Amino acid sequence: MAKKVPVGAIEKLNKVSAESVAKHTGKNWDQWVKILDTQGATHMTHKEIVAFLGKKYKIKPWWQQIVTSAYEVHIGRKFEGRNAKGEYMTAATRTFYLSADKLWDLLESPQGQAVWLKPLSPFKFKPKNVFETEDGVFGEIRTMKEGVRLRMTWQDTDWPKATILQVYLGERGEDKSILVFNHEKIKDGRTKTVLKERWLQILSDLAELTPPRKSPKNK
Repeated sequence: MAKKVPVGAIEKLNKVSAESVAKHTGKNWDQWVKILDTQGATHMTHKEIVAFLGKKYKIKPWWQQIVTSAYEVHIGRKFEGRNAKGEYMTAATRTFYLSADKLWDLLESPQGQAVWLKPLSPFKFKPKNVFETEDGVFGEIRTMKEGVRLRMTWQDTDWPKATILQVYLGERGEDKSILVFNHEKIKDGRTKTVLKERWLQILSDLAELTPPRKSPKNK
C-alpha cells in the first residue's frame, strides 16, 4: 500500500485540494511550493516550470500544468482561474470505464466527433489539420501525442482571436481512464461559463456512448 501524503498547511490552490495533488503527484502543496521556491521558479516562465516538473519529477503532463498554474497563483503571478494577461480558463473532467486507447479511438471516430467536436466533416487527428464545426467554430490542431493529448485552436467567428483547447486522456487502472477538456485564453467570464457548460454536457454525452461502470461481483 502506498504511503499516504499528509495534506499540509496549504489545503487548496487554484481550486485543487492538497489531497488531490498528493494523490496524483506524490506531494502536497506545501511540498511543491517549497521545491519550486528552492528551484527559483519565481524567476522562471510557465513553460520552464512545466519542463522542470516533467524532467525532474516525471509527473503526468496534465498535472505538470496544474502544479505550475497553482504555484503561479500562490506567488501572485496569476489570479485564480485567470492568467497574467487577464484571460480566463476553465476545465471539465470525467472518468470513463474503458481504456485510454479506446477512449482516444472514440474521440477520433466519426461517432465520437459528432458528439464532442461536431465538425462539418470528420477529420484525422494530425498537426496542422483544420476543422469547422456546425455552430461556426473553426480551429487547427497544433500539437498532439497520440492517445494522450491534443492541443488545438478554438475560435468562434464573433471572437477577435482564438482560444486554446487542450484535451488530455489518462489511464486510471484496468479499463478505466480520465478525459479532461481544458480551455484557455478565454476573453471574459461569460464566455468561460458558456464553455464550461458546453464541455460538461459533452462529457455527459460521450459517457452515453461508453460502457457503464461494472458492478462488483458478489462473493
